[in-house]
Amino acid sequence: MSNELEYKIEYEVDTETGQVVATIPELNHLSSFGDTFAEAEAHVREAVLGYLEVLTHRLKVPSTFNL
Repeated sequence: MSNELEYKIEYEVDTETGQVVATIPELNHLSSFGDTFAEAEAHVREAVLGYLEVLTHRLKVPSTFNL
């Protein structure tokens, strides 16, 4: 059994700043940004880890679930 989760990342470029916004709709529209698609993706992945860590503590998920 794999503990890996997959979420769709949606990207949008802010026309005013040129920043790339990465959003994950399945996680309450969690989003982050960066100067490039790769940077935005790296930042939103880091945000997901924090978000899921908080959820596991609030829901008291068994320790066999690794992030």
